[in-house]
Amino acid sequence: MQPPFSCIPPTFQKIEQSLSPARLSRYLGSVRGDRHLALRLYVWNIRLCEALYLPTQFCEISLRNALHNALRGKHGGNWHDRGSFKYSLPKRLSEELDKAIKAEKSAYGRNMTVNHIVSGLSFGFWLHLLTKQYDDVLWPNYFASCFPGKPPNIDRQTVYDRANRFRIHRNRLAHHKPIFDRSPDAEYAAMLELISWVCPETGWLVASLSTVNQVINARPKI
Repeated sequence: MQPPFSCIPPTFQKIEQSLSPARLSRYLGSVRGDRHLALRLYVWNIRLCEALYLPTQFCEISLRNALHNALRGKHGGNWHDRGSFKYSLPKRLSEELDKAIKAEKSAYGRNMTVNHIVSGLSFGFWLHLLTKQYDDVLWPNYFASCFPGKPPNIDRQTVYDRANRFRIHRNRLAHHKPIFDRSPDAEYAAMLELISWVCPETGWLVASLSTVNQVINARPKI
């Protein structure tokens, strides 16, 4: 459990100013206005974000690799150079792909591989491939192989909704926003399920390594 701590008033005031009173005020409502307990809750929120980093990374990487496999199946190993794929993208994502190719070539030269491009693209780029635009292009042939662990009733739209839910949660983590009152246990469970749709074995590994439940149980008590 998180050990309790308290600060003498001058120390607390300095800490509060460095974090900003506005940021800590987000936690006050959950602790009946106790400023010291609000700080403990803030620290616990950080530790919860830290615990969620491991499943978040596994989720993002496994999902984008599954989508990459669909692109390779449809367009071949050099899908990033295929006009038939690039023309299917909205302008902003086509430009993002061009920038990623340019940046990775600049960084790696002749040693650049498609894997560098895969990691250089935003999660939003990969999420776009799960939109209905690709219902007739990718998913009739590649949906089952990309998500072998999904139950039979899970369709493309359900995977998109789950992946978009993950994106929102991931962005909150990345921008250091509060997650303590946004059902972190449910978000973690949803993340594990998405990973398991891609690869049940990877879902098992993440569940085995994760400390999320332990951190959740160590939430400061009012």
